[in-house]
Amino acid sequence: MSLLDQQIKAIKEIYTEIKKSGSKIQPVIVGKFALTVYTQGMYPANIISLLFPDIQLLIKVLKELGYQQMGDFWTKGEVVVEISKKFEIIPTGTFNQIEVEGQIINVVSIEDLLIDMMNECIAGDETVCDLIKMLVRSYAPVLDFHYIYQHLKNKQAVVKFKQFRKETLN
Repeated sequence: MSLLDQQIKAIKEIYTEIKKSGSKIQPVIVGKFALTVYTQGMYPANIISLLFPDIQLLIKVLKELGYQQMGDFWTKGEVVVEISKKFEIIPTGTFNQIEVEGQIINVVSIEDLLIDMMNECIAGDETVCDLIKMLVRSYAPVLDFHYIYQHLKNKQAVVKFKQFRKETLN
């Protein structure tokens, strides 16, 4: 079983246990694993980052599923889970629901992911810049560019993102 298969299985187990607890909401996948989802596994991430307001419930579920805490991470075999506290990534609470192997999972919106990635891009990470271009090219017809421009905090990021958009549409 590949690492991605193990990660998907882990997410499904976590969602199932959180639902069993009576919670009406499920965690949102953020960070590099959201990128894995949007690239359909082409960009593999070794850590599943989950954003969930009831951190104590998520910790309880991870413990019950046999995860061991190692600093900020929870591990079980090759699967590593991070409990993200970066609630600012979702300024409007937007996320997408995506079906993965029969399970609906919550993933940070592609727009919010791109906004978050732009910080790394303008800091000089060319790999992230290339990934942004790929995502813009792939998702251009459905991207809310107005939302992206409105939420990019840095003028340099806005200029660079507009440049990427122009490059990918040519």
